[in-house]
Amino acid sequence: MKPAAILPILLDVIVPIGGYFLLHALGMNDFWALTIAGAATGAAAIVNTVRKRKLDSIGLLIVLEVALSVALLFVTRDPRILLLKPAFYTTIGGLFVLGTCVAGRPLVYETGKPFATKGDPARLAAYEQSWQESPKFRQVLTGVTVGWGIGFLLVSVATVAIVLHFPAEAVSSSFALSQLPSIAVFVALIAFTRLRVRTIRPIVAERMRVSPVSPVSQ
Repeated sequence: MKPAAILPILLDVIVPIGGYFLLHALGMNDFWALTIAGAATGAAAIVNTVRKRKLDSIGLLIVLEVALSVALLFVTRDPRILLLKPAFYTTIGGLFVLGTCVAGRPLVYETGKPFATKGDPARLAAYEQSWQESPKFRQVLTGVTVGWGIGFLLVSVATVAIVLHFPAEAVSSSFALSQLPSIAVFVALIAFTRLRVRTIRPIVAERMRVSPVSPVSQ
């Protein structure tokens, strides 16, 4: 997934939570602070859609999710609804990442390609040939991708458990604690990825050394 595609989702998580704490600090109660902050990203998505004259899948997802969040806030008047939004996105992200392991090529193969090849056609060809010919290469990249998918899902479960453990009036406390699983899991995943990727670099290097190769068609 490209950074440009992830950015709107990140903003939909960061802006409402940051907006809530700002409005809350200015004296607004939890309900209205969360409602106004949550509606901000929906309004931004609508403005962007009108400007582009096109509603893409990410924009539609954000508009529908914000509308549902605001509706639930009015029905339940439970400010914890907003804090569950990151779990919504990490669940979708985790399922998407795992899905790439069975449909097409693992996400880590695609996202790692620019870093591994550095725009060098010879490196790119060796990288693609390694996928075609090396079981270890495929195993490592698939395993790392599965690790990220499971990590996203674990973060979702932990976030929901922490947020719902606290009463509605303790939003500030539950928000602070609900960030810890994300930090811990992502730090562990980055370390895991770095360690596993090191084991396949010699595979690509060996294919570059043995003979020139031509890019393998996608």
